Amino acid sequence: MDANIVKIPENKVVPITELYANDYNPNRMPDTEMTLLKECILKYGFLFPIITTWDEDKKKYRIIDGYHRYETLKRIGSKEVSIIDLQLKYHDAVQLTVLMNRIKGLHQVELMSDLIVKLEDLGLEDSEICHNLGMEAEEYLRLKQQLGIAHAFRNHNYSNSWEIDKI
Repeated sequence: MDANIVKIPENKVVPITELYANDYNPNRMPDTEMTLLKECILKYGFLFPIITTWDEDKKKYRIIDGYHRYETLKRIGSKEVSIIDLQLKYHDAVQLTVLMNRIKGLHQVELMSDLIVKLEDLGLEDSEICHNLGMEAEEYLRLKQQLGIAHAFRNHNYSNSWEIDKI
């Protein structure tokens, strides 16, 4: 595919006060995920710009995608935010919000289980994996159980087998 076919919009940094939440996003984020988002931003930085469109009536950028990142940045006291301004009509912005929510995907249990194995193989402790991935112990154990009993004992040293004496 020719790289020139896909438009790559530019990021820009604006004062966070120039953004506002849209009035149509059906997506909600539980407190545990909001806390995890905050920890992620504090540890790794602000990695994904907020998708916006300019609202001429309000003289502000209306958020299309990234409301929870915006809220998190406000709560930690950020004065600026990285955005991509798409300059969309209202109906296109509404549709893009729903589309962005849908395409982010869901975690697949088997793939998450495989990821946990990789982290264990890298030497991370169970408690460290739970903390870093924002998981409760119960969820972590369920994912480990998906791999089955053979996997749980894959590195176990077994004693030699014994033989039954013939009578």
